Amino acid sequence: MWLVLLVLVITLVLICIKRQYSYWERNGIPGPKPIPIAGNFYRSFVGKISAGEIITEIYNKYEGYPFVGIYRATSPVLLVRDPDFVKNIFVRDFKHFHDNDIEIDKEVDPIFGRNPFVMKGAEWKSKRAQLTTLFTSGKIKGMYQFLLRSSNRMVQYIEDETKSSDEFEAREICVRFALDNVAACAFGLEGKSFDEPYSQFRELADNFISPDGIRNKIIGLLFVLCPSFFKKMKFKLVPKDVEDKLMEIVKSSLKYRRDNNIVRNDFLDAVSSLQKEDGLFTNVDIVANAASFFGDGYETSSRVMAFLVFELAANPDIQDKLRNEINTVLENNDNSLNYEVIHNMKYLDACLSESLRKNSIVHNLNKICTEDYTYTPTNPDFKNITVKIKAGESVVVPLTGLQMDPKYFDEPQKFKPERFLGPISYNRSTYLPFGDGQRVCLGQRFAQTQIKVGTANIIKNFRLKVSSKTKLPLQLDPYFIMRHAIGGLWVHFEKIQ
Repeated sequence: MWLVLLVLVITLVLICIKRQYSYWERNGIPGPKPIPIAGNFYRSFVGKISAGEIITEIYNKYEGYPFVGIYRATSPVLLVRDPDFVKNIFVRDFKHFHDNDIEIDKEVDPIFGRNPFVMKGAEWKSKRAQLTTLFTSGKIKGMYQFLLRSSNRMVQYIEDETKSSDEFEAREICVRFALDNVAACAFGLEGKSFDEPYSQFRELADNFISPDGIRNKIIGLLFVLCPSFFKKMKFKLVPKDVEDKLMEIVKSSLKYRRDNNIVRNDFLDAVSSLQKEDGLFTNVDIVANAASFFGDGYETSSRVMAFLVFELAANPDIQDKLRNEINTVLENNDNSLNYEVIHNMKYLDACLSESLRKNSIVHNLNKICTEDYTYTPTNPDFKNITVKIKAGESVVVPLTGLQMDPKYFDEPQKFKPERFLGPISYNRSTYLPFGDGQRVCLGQRFAQTQIKVGTANIIKNFRLKVSSKTKLPLQLDPYFIMRHAIGGLWVHFEKIQ
């Protein structure tokens, strides 16, 4: 009796699993065969390669198909290959895909849950409208003095340290630089990242969203591959001690400014002014947005800058060309590296754009279908098949796949900044380092500005060469949600006399 019941239960479970994993096949959508429980991401679960690299492999395998059906654990997800479809998702048919596919309960994680990137629907739209005013050119120009000061301090630190060793891990330098910027612009404090081996901001950074530690790796994996389970289990991306410390820093900074009538015209001033304009903007909202600035300002920017520094070290001819531009522009502007000058360096901009193309910090952008949607390609390069996406289903836009596709970028493995000089010759929907449309990254202007001033000051003062300590070819951490090179990006810094 019990044996019969057990067999019956197992049979029903197997039937359910088989039906779940036949979803795309039943709808006429091609795709790789999944493995029970892990879907198409078994190698990511066991730590072989990252989920993003798996998606890039699938993207490359299905040449000619406008989309591919895959399974994230047991959930069906549509991988989009057609740039026209990508354009529809971000711009033309935005109302069908206005939410990012990230599940965070802001009652559980009040800091990350109030990040505009994860907010949804009307709440996102309202918050986005408020925060857009904080990232104008005028606001960033007002903070530029802090960025320039940090970059000068970085150069001095490298000079001092090269007396004992000229090898540096690129991201370590970039993290310190970005942390000092964030400390000054978001909190009005001295970051002291180049003065103290473990400043309070470095401690926060190391515990914010870190690739280190078993707990963080497991949470990062669940966040990427099982977002609904991640939310259901009430996991937090931002640890409680980091949340409490950020709250303490923001509150004490605001109190000090009020008590001493101090106005710095920085991000904290700007975001706190929203509270006066909107009674619904709470202290937690101020902390959450300062934390968003903290995370985006140091975490993503330091990674982008580190890969740019590494690419310049690996390509000495391009490095020399950039150095010539920097020196020429400075000579024509009284040797002043001011806001206008840094944004007038065309080749620097091209180098940054090319590094963002080749080294996408996140492999994919995931969206949720918010209204039923049907798509049939019109581009003859793709097979004429139709997909119907139901509200609540997920779609994946493979940034690395698109940006490394030789159909859109000639010799994609090569670092060629010239492709970003002159008129745009590529399909805009195949190059999306900051997203696109109404949900394009709010802080992209600030990020680009701090990366440019930091990189320009490094190249002006040092000649770079890749160190033998760098493990080539680069291997990426399979568990971390962003591009993270195992073993680091080690570079020689030679002072230019």
